[in-house]
Amino acid sequence: MKNINLIKAKYLGKGVTADNLEYAIEAVIDGSKREHIIENLTADYRGMQAGEANQLLEELFVANGGEFKKENRGGYLFGIVFLLVGLAASFYIYFVNDYLGKSRLFYLIWALAIGGLVGGAIYIGMAVRGKYRDSHDPFND
Repeated sequence: MKNINLIKAKYLGKGVTADNLEYAIEAVIDGSKREHIIENLTADYRGMQAGEANQLLEELFVANGGEFKKENRGGYLFGIVFLLVGLAASFYIYFVNDYLGKSRLFYLIWALAIGGLVGGAIYIGMAVRGKYRDSHDPFND
């Protein structure tokens, strides 16, 4: 993390305990959700104020590269899976057209190929730009 020592010194000077700082830093690095971190920092046994905890988390997330840094992994995963499905269907279309003629499932496989390639490109694009969130999960219950 960039500037971690500056953030530590700043908040230790404000009276935040070293235990609270270490917890917040580890939680941000692990990719925990903001609500969980704030809930734990403002709990009775930690004793931080909500405003102070929010300010600390803002600085830690900026130093770590963004709040949703770890959540983009799902976008890459689903993007790659969709691209592989699209490429497999595209190869099947090529194989069927060249060697076997038209299949009964021809239009379904075309739709699968186009959907896989376009969907994969969209999910990878969202992940690269940092726009992928848990709500974009295609298999979300």
